[in-house]
Amino acid sequence: MKFMFIFWAVYILFFCIPFPIFIYVMTSETTTEPRNSLAVSYGYLGFSLAVWLYILFYFVYHLFIRTFKEKRKIHSILQNGIPREAKIIDYRLLKYDPKSNINMIQIMLSFGNLRNVQIEQKMMFHDTKPKEKRFDTGNTVKVLLNPDASGSPYFILAGQQAQFSSSGMMLRLIFILLLMAYVVGLYYYFYTRESFDFGWRFLTFMHPIIFSGVMILIFVLIFQFIFGNFFKNKKEEHLLFTGRNAEANIISVSQTGLTVNDQPQIMFQVSYRDFQGKEHIAVYKKMVSLLNLSSIPKQGTVEIMYDENDPKKIIIPRRF
Repeated sequence: MKFMFIFWAVYILFFCIPFPIFIYVMTSETTTEPRNSLAVSYGYLGFSLAVWLYILFYFVYHLFIRTFKEKRKIHSILQNGIPREAKIIDYRLLKYDPKSNINMIQIMLSFGNLRNVQIEQKMMFHDTKPKEKRFDTGNTVKVLLNPDASGSPYFILAGQQAQFSSSGMMLRLIFILLLMAYVVGLYYYFYTRESFDFGWRFLTFMHPIIFSGVMILIFVLIFQFIFGNFFKNKKEEHLLFTGRNAEANIISVSQTGLTVNDQPQIMFQVSYRDFQGKEHIAVYKKMVSLLNLSSIPKQGTVEIMYDENDPKKIIIPRRF
């Protein structure tokens, strides 16, 4: 996993930094004449500044601002969180570090959500005292629910501490400083090399000042798109912690034709009555493993959770 991360990081950096410069040097002709009009050149300059400022803001926000927000949210949950007793129904050892005697584990917890509806949720963390066997299957632990459920984390273990890794934060700071130095150096080097007293009229779309930023922006947008596909899961997690439960009658079950990693998407159409007795018909789509297709109910009833403010929004928490 670590090797793949390093490989893709180097791969992306190559196409974002040396590749645009190499293409420009190999294809551009040296000229002392302006390549564009004053208006066009300033349009390119403004566009490049907008791209680089967005990239810098993106990395600063995700590497620092969001991290501090999450830490502040954890402190808020520790002070104002809603306590629940959670039963450990599954335990998995993911990694053991013999030097520090610390286990990386994953546990499955069963506890009541904000509506006191029983739900199941996974949690992965480092167990610093594995000899105490606090997280063995069958044990109970105390968790604290996020009272506003505005976003993750929706719950934490009671007593959990939020600490920054000094080495990790230093690496993030070095990355931001190197990125800023690269951007400033890019503008300074090519301006002193190609301006010839004509200002920024040497700029073209394929110039490294612009094209390098565009390549990084493309990778950023691809990254956002990939993780945007998980945004639905975040909405489902929100509903899991805030929704009400109901017994729904299955109207139909069918495949949508969409597959992801050879896993088909199944569409459930169900009818149910909410806590006020009103009947609703809703549709829910879920990716299902091929191995579990035979376990999907085609008729009868199924347990669902729904949003009382928008009854059309439902999830089927059952794992297929």
